[in-house]
Amino acid sequence: MAPSRLELNRREQRLVADMRDSLAATGTLAIAGLLAIVMLEAWDLPATFILGLQEIVGVVVFATCTWFMYERGEKKLRLYSFEPADHTMTGEIRALLNRLPDGAAYQRAIDAEQRPYTTGELEEIRTRVRAFSPAE
Repeated sequence: MAPSRLELNRREQRLVADMRDSLAATGTLAIAGLLAIVMLEAWDLPATFILGLQEIVGVVVFATCTWFMYERGEKKLRLYSFEPADHTMTGEIRALLNRLPDGAAYQRAIDAEQRPYTTGELEEIRTRVRAFSPAE
């Protein structure tokens, strides 16, 4: 059965709350990195060595923050799943649904809500079609 607009809204709210937590963790990491860079100035080392360490810490913190947000947002939370499917994807979704026994009911449910398909639905439907298709 197609997820209703209410279910999608609940999922979206849960994901937004998770992203807020992730953003807070990333912000904390960035502030800790900034403090580490500032504290390096207090060390009694040659200026060029301190500058090199500051650059390394800055790059590592930036890369870690970027990776953390990508990993959390795209992979774990699958935020891309909520993007509306474009016209080509919609055609593919309808063609795939025609191969499933309950595909027509799914199409009617989406049409009744007057909402577009999402990219996440495309992935779910592809998985169901692969599982349903007989082995060749």
